Parts: sequence; structure tokens; C-alpha cells
Amino acid sequence: MDNTEQMKYDYWWAGMDRAYPGSVKKTALSAGGTKHLYEMDREELINLEGISEKYADDIIKKRQNWNLDAEYEKLLSMGIDFIPYYDVRYPERLKMTQGHPFGLFCKGSLPPGDVYCVAVIGARNCSEYGRMMARRFASDLAGYGVTIVSGMAYGIDGISQEAALNAGGRSYAVLGCGVNTCYPASNRVLYERLKENGGVLSEYGIYTKPSARLFPARNRIISGLADILLVVEAREKSGTMITVDMALEQGREVTVIPGRITDPLSTGCNRLIKQGATPVMSAEDIMYMLDESFDNNRKTVKLPKVKLDKNEKKVYELLEPYARSIGDLSEASGLELKDVICSLVELGIKGLAAETGKGYYVRTRECLAV
Repeated sequence: MDNTEQMKYDYWWAGMDRAYPGSVKKTALSAGGTKHLYEMDREELINLEGISEKYADDIIKKRQNWNLDAEYEKLLSMGIDFIPYYDVRYPERLKMTQGHPFGLFCKGSLPPGDVYCVAVIGARNCSEYGRMMARRFASDLAGYGVTIVSGMAYGIDGISQEAALNAGGRSYAVLGCGVNTCYPASNRVLYERLKENGGVLSEYGIYTKPSARLFPARNRIISGLADILLVVEAREKSGTMITVDMALEQGREVTVIPGRITDPLSTGCNRLIKQGATPVMSAEDIMYMLDESFDNNRKTVKLPKVKLDKNEKKVYELLEPYARSIGDLSEASGLELKDVICSLVELGIKGLAAETGKGYYVRTRECLAV
């Protein structure tokens, strides 16, 4: 059987609906391969470890409605690549972790093995402080040539990935559904950008819809692809902590951005520090952990150039990650309020500024004003 034929059977097995995918590879190996699994009768399937009578019935039903050739051609026509664990393209970091996926579905590209990778995770309902830190760290790390991986979720995940792309870097999202589904739908723009400047990955087949039960398992892929895990903001009991536990089991270094002890969204981060996680105050702290010979004057990714007029440039240079009022900006710049407001509107259109509260603005990304 040639590689293409083998891939068709592997794709069928990888796309099977299942609550937790950890035993996919183990079952395939115990059966002597996915082709044998495809050809087994009900009794033979039930005799395999981990396959119940109900699961055996599901497998039989699935393959009765599955055309190996047509389904594989459909996958390729959608621009989706399937990479089984034995493929030379399969990420080495991930392959070295216990319980790695049987295969990965990919839109875009795979994370390069010769580039440092940091997983950035945190709260969905994050604070302005969390947003600011996610943007700053992801942007600076991308500026140093580091790949950012996360889950493309609301909050810290999506913010950090967008910041990495805005800084000219690359980012990869791991989904808890098929890669042909943008979840959450509100991150459609980010989803499209990731396909062009990184990739969208999943171990779930194209017919798998988003489901809460699938997300904990995908977190092991996020941490498994990374050299270091960075927790930006998290409550003491949250999904973020599941990823932290998985990262520790995989032998990954866990780094944390400290927060005020009175902030509920920093309770988890501060608790992790108390338990031994490494607190970091800048992207440079992480770079030195990745590379002892790191030179913090060396950035490998240039900031994008954005054309700004005189007033826009003046206002942009005054903006900070912390919110500043229109009145404060007017006083500091020497511009009339109306000119500041016009400049902020233009900066917002160009993705360089955002209103965080009525009359208060922050800088959302770094650029070279020209």
C-alpha cells in the first residue's frame, strides 16, 4: 500500500467523532494499522482495548457512509493538509510529548522546528491590564523572531495572536473543532490572517463542530508546540490552569505575568508564582530563558511602516498601553481637542489606537510612523 492510500485510511480514523482523542494512536497501533481498523468486523473491534460496543457500532456506521477516495479529495480541495504522527513534517516538539495527536489538520503552515515558540494563554474576559500585557509581550516576542501559539479564543488568546501578526511575526492557532470552522466567529479576520502568516491547526476532523468537551484536550497541543508557556492573566480556577498542568506534565517552563493581589483575574497568576512558576516583567526575560546568549538589541522582525500626518504622529507618540484621556493628549500635544479627536479616529481606522472608556484611548500596536 502506497503512502497516499495509507493516508486515506489514517484520515478516516483521525476524523472519527470522539470525546477525548488521547487513545486514537494507541488503538490504531493495537489494531495493526488504520486499514485493519477499517476492515474489522464488530466482534474484532470490541476486542480492541478502549472500544466499547457502542463505539464499535459508531465506527461501523461511520465507515458505511465514508468514501475513502472522495472524502480525501474533498479535504485536499478545501486547502487542508493532514499530517499523521509519522510524517517528517509533524512538529518534533509535539511528537516528543506523551499523548500527542495521531495527526494534525492544518490550514496554512506548521510551526517551524528551528524557531523559538511561546504559547500565550489567559482569561477570555480579561481586564485592560491583561489586554495591554498580551499585546506588549506578544508584539515584543514576535519582534525577536519568536513564534506565538494560542487558541484564537476571546480575550488574551486572540489579542496576543493579533499583536504578533501586527508586529510582523507569525502565529499559530490550535482549535477545538475542525480547521475549516472559524471559532469564535467574531475572530474571522484573525483566522484569515493566521492562514497567511502562520497556520490554523487541529487534531479534529472537518466535520467536528465546536464543543466545550473538546477544548481541554486541545490545550495539550498548545503547550506541546511551545518551548515556554506564558500565562498573562487568569483566575485561580479556570481553563487556563488546565493548560498549565499539561505544560508541566510535558516538561515545559511556565512563566507568569504578575498582577495586583486585589485583582480576581490575577489570582491564578500570583498563585502560580507562589507555587514556583517564573515571574516575568518583559519579553527580554523570556528571551534570556530561551537563549542565554540573547542580545536584547537584536530584533529580527521589523516594525510595519504606517503613513501618519503630522497631528496623527504627534498623538500616536503620546499614546501608551495605559489609557490617556483626550484632554490629557490635547494638553501634552498642544493640539486643539478637535484635532486630537480627528487624529484618534484616523489612528483607530489604522489599527493603532482604541477607545477603552468614554474619552480614554490606548495604543494598540507598535509601528514606524512615516
